[in-house]
Amino acid sequence: MKRPKLSAIMAGLFVGLSIPVLIFILLYSYYRNSEAIIAILHEDVAKTSRASMENVEDMIGGVAATLRLLAEVTAANPDFLRTGRSNDVLYRALTTAAEIDAAFVSFEDGYHRAVTRIDDDRRRSDVRIPRTANWHANFIDDFSVGENRSRHRTFFDSWGHVVGEYVVPTLTDYRTTSGYPEAKDKRTLAITQPQINVDTGYPIINLRVPILQDGTFIGCAGASITPVVLSGFLATHRASAHSTAIVADPTDGSVIAASDRQKSVRVLDGKLEVARLDNIDDPDAREAYRLQRQTKDDNFLFRSPKDGSELSASFARFPVSFGHQWEAVILTPTDDFIGELKKTNQRIVVIIVALSAAELFLIYFLSRQLSRPIESISQELKSVETLSFEQQPTSRLSTVREIAQLQSAASLLRNSLQSFCSFAPVDVVRGLVKSGIPLRLGVERRHLTVLFADLENFSTHAEQLTPDALLEQMSIYFEQVTRSISDEQGTVDKFIGDGIMAFWGAPLALSDHVLRGCAGALRAVRRMERVNENWRAAGRPSLRIRIGLNCAEVLVGNIGSSDRFSYTAIGDGVNVAARLEGTNKTFGTTICISDSMFNAVASEIVARPLRHVQVKGRRQDFMIYELVGLANTDDPELQAGPADQRLSKLTWAASNRFEAGDIAGATGRYQEILREFPNDGVAKAMLALCMSTHVPRAEVTTAPAK
Repeated sequence: MKRPKLSAIMAGLFVGLSIPVLIFILLYSYYRNSEAIIAILHEDVAKTSRASMENVEDMIGGVAATLRLLAEVTAANPDFLRTGRSNDVLYRALTTAAEIDAAFVSFEDGYHRAVTRIDDDRRRSDVRIPRTANWHANFIDDFSVGENRSRHRTFFDSWGHVVGEYVVPTLTDYRTTSGYPEAKDKRTLAITQPQINVDTGYPIINLRVPILQDGTFIGCAGASITPVVLSGFLATHRASAHSTAIVADPTDGSVIAASDRQKSVRVLDGKLEVARLDNIDDPDAREAYRLQRQTKDDNFLFRSPKDGSELSASFARFPVSFGHQWEAVILTPTDDFIGELKKTNQRIVVIIVALSAAELFLIYFLSRQLSRPIESISQELKSVETLSFEQQPTSRLSTVREIAQLQSAASLLRNSLQSFCSFAPVDVVRGLVKSGIPLRLGVERRHLTVLFADLENFSTHAEQLTPDALLEQMSIYFEQVTRSISDEQGTVDKFIGDGIMAFWGAPLALSDHVLRGCAGALRAVRRMERVNENWRAAGRPSLRIRIGLNCAEVLVGNIGSSDRFSYTAIGDGVNVAARLEGTNKTFGTTICISDSMFNAVASEIVARPLRHVQVKGRRQDFMIYELVGLANTDDPELQAGPADQRLSKLTWAASNRFEAGDIAGATGRYQEILREFPNDGVAKAMLALCMSTHVPRAEVTTAPAK
């Protein structure tokens, strides 16, 4: 049976398949791209919702943390908050966040003290406010003064510099204002519904935290926050150019914040009021709210009542942990995502029709050009297969690079075999094969000390230097660290970008590998400090090293494939060392060691306790420490200075209280450290944990071992 030629097959395949395939690809790509883009739309909307929720949670959480601290300060000394000196405390609470409009404390006996911001809207609302005033402090007498109860107001242009003051009678009872009864009743943070600030014309939200003295409720610490900052965030973090983002309370539809700030309020009978989703000045939002209430579906597509365009609506509730039933509403025109795809597909259809006509004329010509040299190669390889080397006509090399290379290779193979057959019988050549010896792989269990070193902000550093300057600095860095490891009989395993992995205890067994690992890490840090001093003196940027150390039983030996392997260590203990290196970022430390390291050489090192952590992938948590030096040594590279020893002693005292659950005591100790060492990162990080109500176990989430 005669088989068809390659040229005829190629021409038929091109004609029969190219056009249908192109059409199929067009349709398939359109629908798949549409699905993918819609999926991207949902992902972007979900990201926008999460970002909005996180922003709100961060805003509320930050203010709440400030109020809890203010409540604790007040509970410790209530009389202090009744003096003018306490204005500074309220001012600091007010200025902790741009969204706080007022910070205040209210007592059960009617006494109230507050510090607020003064802006143009407030100045216009009261002619007695000086034009230059930017800050305002006031207090209201308690009920004991009877009918003479007054509000005493003081105004400042810069804090502390008085520019005006006056006293006005008042009947205000802050015990009945929004949030106070809830905080008193539930003894926890109370967040009010948004309400219009009569001075500014925009919504505010009141937060109140109960003040408890020996378990007795004596008043509330509070703050008024304005969602202006949140509205600005929503406006700059839209899912697309024309999307709308709203944070609302689903219980009554009240708008907390909106990407279009003006839509968060409306005028009714000449009065400002907080807008709701059912009356907001946005027909798309009203329609989405109506459909969501009707269908109970939180994600759906609908047509705009304004122009009939398709919109995607997403209603996402805040997590239960937030403690308030708010939701993020995102409205996004689908044309923002697939509109350009539709136009592109229309243009592609026109282009395909035009190109297909020209393609039909070129197909046969190109198929002939491609098939002729391939047919020639086929004939030549057939002669090689049978080792029959009759003279073949020389064919011209193809203009296609790959085919030309194939022609040259086939010709070289034929000529080589033909030459080889001149030195050996043809039967021997036909039976010739290659043989090889497999590589030997194997590991053993051994207790090692593993080190991971990395550079802080290396990517930024690399961008700022020329390649030659970067190479020079990196060479010095690698030289100093590897020499420090070698001086302590360590094994440098590999370089991982700007990182270094090393271990002690293999291949040479060392009985003191833990202490040597500590010494090697300290030498590397101290030597890099000297190098950095010289670089800074020369006006060059410095490199800050971070190191993680762990000792554990791991697998060590020849690991790899049958044709390539390396001597290295693997196992959970290696991963822990890598993650401890990343933990330095959390505490601002340089050398972070595990509890297994500390327990092995506790009497021979100077270390600071950090806290218990839970490594990602492990269920059991463990204590980590900062290594600052060796004890009882005269080596200047290994000694802990007087300041380090003092800092270690103070940290141990604070850590013992923290681990015992005495958060208040630990807070005082860490504050004592910061007074003596203002830039200590460990004290700052631990103090932040102490200031929170709940102190969870930390989870190390740095990158896994490289």
